[in-house]
Amino acid sequence: MSSSAHNGAALIDALYRTHHGWLIAWLKKKMHCPHHAADLSHDTFIRLLSLPEIPSLHEPRAYLLVAANRLLINLNRKHKVEKETLCSMAVLISDQSSQDVAHVSAVRQLLERTLLMLIEELDERSRQAFLMSRIDGMTYAEIAHRMQVSESRVKQYLVKALAYCHQRLYQFKADMHA
Repeated sequence: MSSSAHNGAALIDALYRTHHGWLIAWLKKKMHCPHHAADLSHDTFIRLLSLPEIPSLHEPRAYLLVAANRLLINLNRKHKVEKETLCSMAVLISDQSSQDVAHVSAVRQLLERTLLMLIEELDERSRQAFLMSRIDGMTYAEIAHRMQVSESRVKQYLVKALAYCHQRLYQFKADMHA
């Protein structure tokens, strides 16, 4: 590790130790969910880590606030697109009077896009196992061999993926009725 990389890591470590609690508290107020606040706080520090060069921070809290707020805006945009897509899907599905081929095709395409959006939110291993199973049609044994894990672990990945998609769809349904 080069001297500048070591100094950058030490700076981020100090920033994290000093300001992480404060940032999570601020995000909790904005997001009303401690888990999402913790995730976004960590994403803020990961974004800082991914910079090619750590900027000189005279006001570290202001910098972290701006970075976290940008991530929050992006997250809200993503959720808005998801909600609009799912609303469109609900309208298409509820309109049972026009069950022609074009309608069925439009519903199928909308479902595919929605599922892809949800799958993107999964962790890498669960997403990989899900796609191998559902898209590639691979068996648990084939997936286990390819991922170099046990079949039991593959099942855990798939259960996690399906449970997450199920939870997000029901969350959307609850949001629509609220």
